[in-house]
Amino acid sequence: MKPKMTPAVKAYFRAVTSLGGKARASRYSHGQLSAWARKGGRPARLDKASLARLRKLRTAGKTIAECADILGVSRSTVARSVSGRSANRRAG
Repeated sequence: MKPKMTPAVKAYFRAVTSLGGKARASRYSHGQLSAWARKGGRPARLDKASLARLRKLRTAGKTIAECADILGVSRSTVARSVSGRSANRRAG
């Protein structure tokens, strides 16, 4: 069953479509759009203090599994942070 296109529905769709794509790009500068894009995404599990602690633990000879247990995160998270594949390292 196709929804009925009342004037209110048409106005809603016009408002929604005006928010994205070329309309948004023409209203804002490239710098503003890029800044908004950087703010998005999933929050990092390891903050700066945790990353510093991780570096100290690895320097002390702890394994990735031991570091993960100490920091309370998964081994995968520690391995990504150690290898430099985390999102924070790419952005910075």
